[in-house]
Amino acid sequence: MSHPSHASPPPPVQMLQIMMGYWVAQTAAAIARFDIPDRLASGPRSADELARAVEANPATLRRLLRAAASVGMLSEVAPGTFASTPLGDTLRRDAPGSLRDLVVAELATGHWLPWGKLYEAVKSGKSGARDSLGMTIWEHYAKTPDEGGTFARGMSNLSAIVAAETLPAFDFKPHSTIVDVGGSEGVMLAGALRAAPGARGILFDLPEVIERGRGKVSSYGFGDRLQAQAGDFFASVPAGGDLYILKAIVHDWDDEKSIAILKNVQRAAKPGAKVLVVEMVVPETIGPPPVHLMDLNMLVMLDGRERTKDEFAGLLDAAGLRFERVLPSQGLFSLIEATKP
Repeated sequence: MSHPSHASPPPPVQMLQIMMGYWVAQTAAAIARFDIPDRLASGPRSADELARAVEANPATLRRLLRAAASVGMLSEVAPGTFASTPLGDTLRRDAPGSLRDLVVAELATGHWLPWGKLYEAVKSGKSGARDSLGMTIWEHYAKTPDEGGTFARGMSNLSAIVAAETLPAFDFKPHSTIVDVGGSEGVMLAGALRAAPGARGILFDLPEVIERGRGKVSSYGFGDRLQAQAGDFFASVPAGGDLYILKAIVHDWDDEKSIAILKNVQRAAKPGAKVLVVEMVVPETIGPPPVHLMDLNMLVMLDGRERTKDEFAGLLDAAGLRFERVLPSQGLFSLIEATKP
């Protein structure tokens, strides 16, 4: 017989916890924006001391810290004094596996307002981002470079985790020219180049993304092995690669636009080249929530979607690429492998 303390809360309490989920998420983004986890990396500090350091109202900052501690992001080690936790450390800028910029970006205006239109998006079958923001999310980021930069760094947060999970599943060594299509700051490409010491890499993205990421790209230390090239993948992609990587690109778009991107890859690739589409794959039966919630995120933001293995195979076939297999990883993302005949 189980003890009452181990029993699940009653359904109404569970639903209240679900409802408060977005409060918790905004709390995480707020302590990240105040750099609280970074400021606690050297040891516990009082709420008053932190308030002075971040120029916040002492009483309301303490309330924020208390709320963050209530869900495990911080711990209160003495009245009004707070310390870091492993969960909160994921919001540090320099921590291994940091999600700091991703959390801040996903809870900023560009994502927050469109998610308020989920009901309308489901009803109409179309993203409400343009109605919410007055423009597409990409135009919004171009007009708000600080938020756009945070989103790019957030994608690098995600890429670092995805690269660590997925790169061991594929042999990069035989490839000589690796093109990362829509690769943002090149985190995924950098991992591939480390796994293929004889290869050179081409990082391809929009001009403003390439310009913003130059410092990050230089920090990898690849020199001439890694070149950044600006462009639009709906027009063309760099030619001559024998491996093309598209991480979290296809899920941004509907089938027609996804096929257009993949056709441009097919045209540019050498005969026999490999294409790796790095995405979450919707399971045949409903599984844990991340993939299904991300599927809604793609609807809300971009008219995109997550797809099943068969749906990916259909896109690749329509683009003139031969679907080979899905290489699962230990994480949420998989490698969908295709070949140019």
